[in-house]
Amino acid sequence: MMRTRLLWNVARCLWTRRALGPARRHRSGGSPQLEELFARGGPLRTYLERQAGSGPHVRARGSELVAAARLLSDKEQELRETERLLQDENEDLRKLAENEITSCQKEIAQLKHQIILLLVPSEETDENDLILEVTAGVGGQEAMLFTAEMFDMYQQYAAFKRWHFEILEYFPSEIGGLRHASASIGGSETYKHMKFEGGVHRVQRVPKTEKQGRIHTSTMTVAILPQPTEINLVINPKDLRIDTKRASGAGGQHVNTTDSAVRIVHLPTES
Repeated sequence: MMRTRLLWNVARCLWTRRALGPARRHRSGGSPQLEELFARGGPLRTYLERQAGSGPHVRARGSELVAAARLLSDKEQELRETERLLQDENEDLRKLAENEITSCQKEIAQLKHQIILLLVPSEETDENDLILEVTAGVGGQEAMLFTAEMFDMYQQYAAFKRWHFEILEYFPSEIGGLRHASASIGGSETYKHMKFEGGVHRVQRVPKTEKQGRIHTSTMTVAILPQPTEINLVINPKDLRIDTKRASGAGGQHVNTTDSAVRIVHLPTES
């Protein structure tokens, strides 16, 4: 029950971050939603403390999560100790402490994001390659320009991750935008890193096609489809029952001599 509630809070945090876009600068380097999720005495803190204090078999299964939780605790303790140096009379020491605090805040934010990703249950398809599809939505030519930018972004991200990127379809618009495109992406854990990109994306800006400087809202959709892995399927002919049917009654010259219906049943599964 606790893990279910915890995962729901994680999902709510991820959804809120996605809906609101980039968060403003926060004292600890994370968004307010992230800070609420990791609040002292909250369900996530309690869960991590239980994991850290559990038996060896549980620690072995979730060692990466436990290690990240312990590192987070150490970094937060280091941050609290460093913040005390801001009250020192030595100006050089205060400046050094400010730089160290900024570094600690970045590391703490990264650790929190890492813990959230570790809490998301893995899927069998996480290791699979994928098919990426992008389609322009509401917004006319501006939506197509936005779609082209998004497709280019995914292509550059694939190059950064050293993934294989093969364009399957590409339908450009008249002014350099993109109506629809699809690509095959292959590499290490491609679907695991890209599966949450699916959905409707929007942009609010002054389009290149706008003459009066008004802000427009345009949308595009992204579909992320895992590619199935190849399997070797062997069916023993002895496990098949083949039933044939012929038409009856008056008819053409082949009505009673040809098998017009064939049904194949796999006996072990009756399907």
